[in-house]
Amino acid sequence: MHLTHQDLQQLESRGIGRDEIERQLELFRDPPPPVDIDRPCLAGDGILRLDDERRQRLATLFDQAAGEGRFSRFVPASGAATRMFKELFQCDGALRQWERDGACPDHPFHQTFFANLRRFAFYPQLATAMREGGLNPDSLLEQRMMRPFLDALLTDAGLDYGRTPKGLIDFHHDGRQARTPVEEHLAEAVALLADGCTSTRVHFTVSPEWQDAFARVAETARESIRRASGIEVEVDFSCQNPATDTIAVTMENEPVRDDNGRLVLRPAGHGALLGNLEGMNADLVLIKNIDNVVPAHLQPDVVRWWKVLGGLLVELEARIKGYLRALDDGLTDALAKEAAGFLTETFGYAPPACSDVDGLKSWLTERLDRPLRVCGMVENRGEPGGGPFWTRSETGVSRQIVEMAQLDTKQPQTQKLLRQATHFNPVFMACALKDATGRPHRLGRYVDESAVIITEKSLAGRPIKALERPGLWNGAMAGWNTLFVEIPAAVFQPVKTVNDLLRPGHQPG
Repeated sequence: MHLTHQDLQQLESRGIGRDEIERQLELFRDPPPPVDIDRPCLAGDGILRLDDERRQRLATLFDQAAGEGRFSRFVPASGAATRMFKELFQCDGALRQWERDGACPDHPFHQTFFANLRRFAFYPQLATAMREGGLNPDSLLEQRMMRPFLDALLTDAGLDYGRTPKGLIDFHHDGRQARTPVEEHLAEAVALLADGCTSTRVHFTVSPEWQDAFARVAETARESIRRASGIEVEVDFSCQNPATDTIAVTMENEPVRDDNGRLVLRPAGHGALLGNLEGMNADLVLIKNIDNVVPAHLQPDVVRWWKVLGGLLVELEARIKGYLRALDDGLTDALAKEAAGFLTETFGYAPPACSDVDGLKSWLTERLDRPLRVCGMVENRGEPGGGPFWTRSETGVSRQIVEMAQLDTKQPQTQKLLRQATHFNPVFMACALKDATGRPHRLGRYVDESAVIITEKSLAGRPIKALERPGLWNGAMAGWNTLFVEIPAAVFQPVKTVNDLLRPGHQPG
């Protein structure tokens, strides 16, 4: 590829080197093969089910670690709510039918939205914005005039939710006030504190243009928490590094340029946030998406399962550190057998077929001394998202979270394995980011760089191809020690469309 002086300046301003662009172009020209699935992870074969007694013990371990201030929270929150309101941007037919008949059965999504408008947590703020604009929302509802509500909801004539990040949208209402996902994440972090703790930390990744708005909402919530409980919530933010952006290409794999002749570079998906996670310099981290929050009356279940997963993380980390310290003192037959058995039983690793002591010690150390994650898995119920699978690679068989876009779903064998799958990934995971000496792991060492996703997009009406980096909980964590645990569906309440806010998991108790 020939890069002009302007190209090099553009790339340098983002921190992207020529070699990196060449690497990306080669991935377009010669895409990596689909993920090689061995079998789905099932309860008893890759997914752990925990009984009540063990869950209680693990919760105690969590409380002990939380009492030492070891846990932080990481929330990817840069996504706009555009897709959440997608159907409302395309509803002329539904509007005409509703205004004429008071129903639009041909458009069930819109009928649900129109008929339940007052039940949304954002309705009071919406009505206020309309009154400030000289409209009477009560009268408009009686007349079945919905277009003014949509204009006030979606555009800068009112709330401007059509371009607002999900984290800043009113999701819940407790009868006194509305709460955004940002506020719910802070409340959940406080609910996880052990007795006697007076501080906690939450980190949000946001887009640069919205960071100030996030900071204002977070500061108001922090002050409210401080006044009510004396607890200090440390909130910080980071933005996706422009150096992680990837180049767009034509369908012939040539770089796409804009009208000014500049290379078109695109954000590379949530895998680009790996550096943000590492940059926290945190010890133990709980990761959950911005839109998976529940109102206060449903929080106890979520807190209970965070403590289970976090406690299991603490238990495993302590055992791993014990083995690593013992290996430093020398490998004995008993230690080799016990440590290898732990790795096989816990993570599914097959020990090497070698009798060489140094080789076995090296393998044990290399396998133990990695970042660690305990991921909750929910039984399938038709939600979008990746799933837990045993996958094959040159290093053996391991547990991975795999997205459908990483698979060749046209293959009969792949289709068969997908039909056998029972669980999916809700992004509810506890992670340990430091080694046995307390130093942060260099997370980039454990990325499967081949686990990229190539997608087709549209730019100004022409088809292009885009490159996503290995997903944060997919290929970016491929080399982590990973355990899957079954958790109840009640802790997973995502909001993918606005009507999801009408589900019981988002309505007042």
